[in-house]
Amino acid sequence: MQKEALIVVGLIVGLIAGVIVGYSLATKPQVQVHQPQPSSNLTPDEVAENTIEYINQNLLKPGMEGKLINITSLNQNLYKINLEIYQGNTFLTQTSVYVTKDGNYLILRLINMNESLVERVSVSADDDPWRGKGDAKVVVVEFSDYSCPYCAKFELEILPKLLEKYQDKVKFVFRDFPVHGNVSIKAAEAADCANEQGKYWEYHELLFEKRLEWYKNTSKFLDYAIQLGMDVDVFKACLDSNKYRNEVLSDRDDGIKAGVEGTPTIFVNGIKIVGAQPVEVFEKVIEQELAKS
Repeated sequence: MQKEALIVVGLIVGLIAGVIVGYSLATKPQVQVHQPQPSSNLTPDEVAENTIEYINQNLLKPGMEGKLINITSLNQNLYKINLEIYQGNTFLTQTSVYVTKDGNYLILRLINMNESLVERVSVSADDDPWRGKGDAKVVVVEFSDYSCPYCAKFELEILPKLLEKYQDKVKFVFRDFPVHGNVSIKAAEAADCANEQGKYWEYHELLFEKRLEWYKNTSKFLDYAIQLGMDVDVFKACLDSNKYRNEVLSDRDDGIKAGVEGTPTIFVNGIKIVGAQPVEVFEKVIEQELAKS
């Protein structure tokens, strides 16, 4: 592989390059499904078709679908398949997987062992809500979905510990990355409407605490506004106007550009951490960055 030392991570299990972390890994009963029959004589198009079929049947939740963008030859042994993930008609993300040319093995990620695993990407905090120290040298940017259980775990269990420890040293920014369709988008809009009345963080936390409630009944958005003492007529007018929809979708677009493929994804000075990892994982990276500042 041209002097590259590559290792294969997770054959046929686990992640699709991070896509199914947090929001799309299927927990399915063991059922008999059609398995494509590999052959050394398969054309690239046939390999791609079989791979997409396998992913849709075995790795994604019901209602989600992977769609082929293209297939290219990576080297003499592997194809690279680029695909998009949808939930219904809603685009979630774009990702890549790898398949051996005989069609036998689906490879979910390639790691170059000659390169550092620590990568920094450029992530904007935009003008999104934040807590902590405004002019901090260390900035934590979270991309999250109010309906995601792993996001709720991060927000309600992990982030409070980080805020308590670093609120006078670190800036914590929240950005929307709705992946569960219109209901997730609407929840993010509701939080922005609450922000107009100075109740963003209170409403934000309620959405995570009550996600199983409002996900089934979005009329609860108004109930939460009343509960927090907001002017419900002003709140409803804001929510009905869709005035913050473009802002929410812009957050998601920025996340995709930064390489977000699942929720939650957190960047510490551009260092990507995927999922609701133990608090020690975040503390380690934050401490390393603070030591440099």
